[in-house]
Amino acid sequence: MERLQPLQDQPTQDPVPSLAPFPPSEAPAPSLEVFALTARSSPGAEGREALSALQLALETLTPTEENGKLLLRLLDEGAFNELRGADGSPTRELAVETLLGLGYPWALQIHPDELAWYRGTEATRQRNKYLLLMGIGTLAAVAEAFLLRLF
Repeated sequence: MERLQPLQDQPTQDPVPSLAPFPPSEAPAPSLEVFALTARSSPGAEGREALSALQLALETLTPTEENGKLLLRLLDEGAFNELRGADGSPTRELAVETLLGLGYPWALQIHPDELAWYRGTEATRQRNKYLLLMGIGTLAAVAEAFLLRLF
């Protein structure tokens, strides 16, 4: 008769996932502070390049504890105030969106004034879109009335 051997626990290749709220930082955080300072103080091409780098860094920010703390501190200090991207959108708005995207616990720590400002800019943007569509519709109606009179 053949003797059966008990199954041995085979170690898995995949490590157990961490229960920490954020993954460990693999790469150093982009220097948001340096980009913001350079964009504020440098005129011309250097300032535009720093602003582009700042926007790219905000868009690709990884959700780590260090990045969350840094972004909260920079928002509280007003580092993004009065900075506008190439399309005219405020960099402060992108910073708040990024912090909201980092999720818990960072989104809960945004100052209420920052959230009120953010909601106000979103409401203004929606109202401007609505007014633009109304204007286009009115212009089309006037053009149609004019063309009907001609023919």
